Amino acid sequence: MNDGVFVSDSMIYLLTDYDSDFTYLASYNLETNKFCKVKELENESFTAINYSKENQLLYITSQKGVEDQLYEFNLQNENWRNIPVPCSVINKLEVTASGTLYLFGMGATKPHNIYKNTGDEWVSLTKYTVPGVDSDALVEPDIITYTSFDGLEIESLFFRAKKENDNGEVIFWPHGGPQAAERKSFRASFQFFLNHGYSIFAPNFRGSTGYGLEFTKMVEGDWGNGPRLDNVAGLDWLIDQGHAQKGNILLMGGSFGGYMALLLHGRHADYFKAVVDIFGPSNLFSFINSVPEEWKPIMDQWVGNPEKDKEKLIEYSPITYLESMIKPMLVIQGANDPRVVKGESDQIVQALKDKGRDVDYMLLEDEGHGFSKKENEIAVYQKILSFLKRFTAVTEKV
Repeated sequence: MNDGVFVSDSMIYLLTDYDSDFTYLASYNLETNKFCKVKELENESFTAINYSKENQLLYITSQKGVEDQLYEFNLQNENWRNIPVPCSVINKLEVTASGTLYLFGMGATKPHNIYKNTGDEWVSLTKYTVPGVDSDALVEPDIITYTSFDGLEIESLFFRAKKENDNGEVIFWPHGGPQAAERKSFRASFQFFLNHGYSIFAPNFRGSTGYGLEFTKMVEGDWGNGPRLDNVAGLDWLIDQGHAQKGNILLMGGSFGGYMALLLHGRHADYFKAVVDIFGPSNLFSFINSVPEEWKPIMDQWVGNPEKDKEKLIEYSPITYLESMIKPMLVIQGANDPRVVKGESDQIVQALKDKGRDVDYMLLEDEGHGFSKKENEIAVYQKILSFLKRFTAVTEKV
């Protein structure tokens, strides 16, 4: 059970994926022991449930790919309706005793804010915006789908730089996780690069969340094959649609996305002209050995067993493909990272430098896996921007 509410002493409504790929609404009667599937939507997973006793209504949030939805279910007449919301991602929904709805959420161009439903509309109770930035300068993504190597449909967000800023460059961004997703949520880093003229293509390759349990589990034990080829298919889509040229794409990712950036560089270098790796594992054997202790029991299933899956882990490790990593690189690493330890970046940077490759290494002595200090985050993205500008074809407008 993902979430549930009692509507009487004997009746509970719950969200579950029992015997299903997607999470649905069900009911269970404690007196009769009767379980019923109440509502299921195609390719959509319910994520949270709230109950208004005053109005006898259930409010259910759901995730469908890159966006969230909100629904109302009337327990008296069983009417079901969609409630429009003021944001793309719902982080929290609360219902007061009187039945008033409060929502905490965001969108691609809207940072987190709190909203109240007045019955006719949503009113923003907070007015958080991006300081010093006109909202018209922010970019909403297009939602596109493309077909991967085996016929699997892959959803992606394509942020296109505004015409007045567009420098003709495209950043290909495989997300972290891997069992996570790129969604229509606010990313200051994306808007930063967009403002400097860089478009961003962010695919939700197999292993991403929001597309059903089966899709999410496709990455388990298959870090370096299916997800990699999904990303290659995304690169081919960009090229076939005329948005980029082969050999002229910028590649950047963090965490699992950093791993994927390294692997794509090693196996498909002909697509790219420069690569940025942020906290990415480079060697799956050393990565498995160095993860936090609480992770180790799941590593055989999630990544692979170093003995039983030795050949596969060699094939899936970016460091196997040093000879092919010929494009300029920027590697960023937190010295205190407990998830992807410093040694993951150290070893590949040193190996590439030994081969005379163009590699810049930025080590953050006071960071772990991510950015805990805003000044470090700013420094990192300024460093990345400076690196990318080396390969920018069109001079930015002042």
